[in-house]
Amino acid sequence: MMADNPIFVGADPHAYCFDGTIYVYPTSGASRQFFVYSSEDLQTWQSHQPILDFTEISWIPNDKCAWAPGIIEKNGTFYFYYSVGPKPSSIGVAYSQLPTGPFVDSGQAVLSDNDDPSFEAIDPMVFRDPISSKYYLYVGGSAGAKLRIFELNDDIKSISQEILATTPFNFTEGAFMHYRNGIYYLSYSHGQYRYDTYSVHYATSSTPLGPWNYKGAILVSNDDYKGPGHHSFLYNSEEDEWYIFYHRWENVEGSGPYSGSRVIAIDYLRYDEDGQIKPVIMTEKGIAIKHILTCSSYEEPIVKTFTNPLNPGPDPWMLYYNGNYYLTTSQGNCIRMWKAPTLSALKTTPAITVWKDDNPARSHGIWAPEFHFINNRWYLYYTAMAATKVDTTHRMHVLESAGKDPLGPYQYKGRLFDPANDQYAIDGSVFQHPGDGQWYFLWAAHPGHVIHIARMANPWTLATNGVVLPASGFGCQEVREGPAVLKRNGKLFLTYSACDTGKPDYKIGMLMADDTSDVLDPNSWRQYPEPVFERNDSAGVFGPGHHGFFRSPDGMEDWIVYHAKTNSQYTYRGRTTRAQKFTWNPDGTPNFGKPLSLDTVLEEPSKDADILSDELNREPVQ
Repeated sequence: MMADNPIFVGADPHAYCFDGTIYVYPTSGASRQFFVYSSEDLQTWQSHQPILDFTEISWIPNDKCAWAPGIIEKNGTFYFYYSVGPKPSSIGVAYSQLPTGPFVDSGQAVLSDNDDPSFEAIDPMVFRDPISSKYYLYVGGSAGAKLRIFELNDDIKSISQEILATTPFNFTEGAFMHYRNGIYYLSYSHGQYRYDTYSVHYATSSTPLGPWNYKGAILVSNDDYKGPGHHSFLYNSEEDEWYIFYHRWENVEGSGPYSGSRVIAIDYLRYDEDGQIKPVIMTEKGIAIKHILTCSSYEEPIVKTFTNPLNPGPDPWMLYYNGNYYLTTSQGNCIRMWKAPTLSALKTTPAITVWKDDNPARSHGIWAPEFHFINNRWYLYYTAMAATKVDTTHRMHVLESAGKDPLGPYQYKGRLFDPANDQYAIDGSVFQHPGDGQWYFLWAAHPGHVIHIARMANPWTLATNGVVLPASGFGCQEVREGPAVLKRNGKLFLTYSACDTGKPDYKIGMLMADDTSDVLDPNSWRQYPEPVFERNDSAGVFGPGHHGFFRSPDGMEDWIVYHAKTNSQYTYRGRTTRAQKFTWNPDGTPNFGKPLSLDTVLEEPSKDADILSDELNREPVQ
């Protein structure tokens, strides 16, 4: 059997589930009262007593109407948010021990628009973020069509702070937030509610605070039903189904304006395999009748874990940017990247080729690509040799992105070289000096296969000749390569790989300098007396090195990405990409610990929604 649409007369429905019962809180025909409707089967609905009456609330003027409520429960108390309009408008909150009330008002407005013409304080929606457990108030619409987001205090009746957020494209009013499979979906109404252009649109983000990626309309008028909108969603975890509750006009013609009463309907909300919301099909039948024991506005996230390796290639570089990890490794004849929202997903996501070169001077032996964001462009540094496949033809090259997408497209910018020592050069990396603000280039070069440094004139040209930075090999003297810089605690930590990468004793060493020092002076750098990351025989890890650093999505954790192998033979085969978290010692130096075995289960890097609103993690570790 199906639950017939419409379910009752009303508008602006906020649906909520508690203890096996669905409650719907609408804007009703009573202009200064709120009611709630409940059902255990989505077919038979019971109307309850007025749960809140404006005539009993002293701070609300007599000319104000009751609009567009929202509801949420915390620790056994139900908090009822409501709009007081028209302008100058306010948001109020009341509370009760029962979802059917009666509700006791808090005694004052939570938020007022102060007659600001660019903002109207209406359409409250409170969302509990399942990742951080913080509560956020989404509010605004109509006049100015501006969305504002506030973090609530622990009592969730008062505001802690406003979160600076952008208003998504086509937003008019009626924001609703829900969470599914690691994605935050902000949906909202667009247009004027008495016309057929009124509709529901949505945008997504990796955080509940934006930035927003507009996806389009999901609920629009058709021949039978007009002006659908001002909605809410529920997730039925037992059936793994999502439902949309919304209002619409029935038995009207033309484009509007319509008059009479809107009605509330329920239909299925469905997603495609990429997590995009499919257009909602408005029906007369609604959804199948069923008893629903548990539901919410989000799918409860499972603690995400992963195991290494992340990728079968060596020489990794990885950053987190705009909701995804981007990883690249040595591929030999091209540059590929992998993009995924989690480290675990990197293991199965398809590779994307971002660069392949048919110029015989640089078409083979492509190693150790790194991508860095400089002056609103991504610059991809890599090593390549000539088609002759003679190792000594390896040189450094630079690509420049067309925009802010790490996947490109890229154009070849040039060969990056030291005119005083234009020989074998590999493993280029860059960093910005905190002291002088200049960018510096690091690489490994002959003679001696040692670390060089030079100041850059721009991202593809050196301004100075290279300077050799002496660095210990800890008994393994033939190679110094793969430099990467950490910046923290007033220090620069130049980490590098020592020994031949095919040997089991390939390891990471470290130089240190003050972050105000002259980094082109070798005397500014001090050798850390022992390797900071090396083989762990008991865990079956050999030759850990050629590494990079990245931060967790919230910027709270520091991670190393590196390659290693599982056998102790002298071979270049079997080097795979791994990642693990590291910490900091009391003296301010990094503590990388020991490389972990491949059967170690690791938690995904942390995501704190307060900090996730940063659009770009430009430098992996500061």
